[in-house]
Amino acid sequence: MLTTKKIPLLIAGIACIELLVYLWAVWTTTLDKNNFFAIEPAFIFDKCARNSGRVSATLILFILLMLGYYGLKQIYSDNRKKDTFRILISLFTFNHLIHFLFLFLRFKSHGAELTINADKHGFITFICIVISPFILWSNKNLNIPLYLGIILHLFNVSYFMNKTFLSKIKPDQPAYHNQLGIVLLTLACLYVLYRVIRENVQKFPSSSNT
Repeated sequence: MLTTKKIPLLIAGIACIELLVYLWAVWTTTLDKNNFFAIEPAFIFDKCARNSGRVSATLILFILLMLGYYGLKQIYSDNRKKDTFRILISLFTFNHLIHFLFLFLRFKSHGAELTINADKHGFITFICIVISPFILWSNKNLNIPLYLGIILHLFNVSYFMNKTFLSKIKPDQPAYHNQLGIVLLTLACLYVLYRVIRENVQKFPSSSNT
């Protein structure tokens, strides 16, 4: 299980992964192999945004699988599991902030603007992602509003990611990795839904510890 003492190390690990994503994008987008600095920013941030999004999708998949395996009520009845769950949510948020930075730079490098009106659902989802760790860490015990909020939030994030994956699939570009992402996230959500149905007769647990 993940512990709160490991949070700085885990955040550093996510930062290192995203740094590698950036360095890989720079290396593979170099126009002149004899001149490392002969690069095209637009192509670099295309790759960065795409691959950082895949890191976020992987993290949310782990969160969904944990939720499906244990159930939210069991997670909140065990402080170690609860901390692991909250840490995973926090790491997902941190990584998605980096993803948003890459996305902003991608739009800027293409001479476009990233506006709220262009995707209101995406903006609302992003705000929910940002505030979710603060809500989870400030609530010691599970209650009905928090339970429903967590489930709906994770389903919404999964839906948004699946919509993004789907937009990459074209008739002449099967994009099998995106199809795989849709299948895995959908199955994980069904697993969570199964667990929600199984545990809906249990009482909400309380915890005396933080």
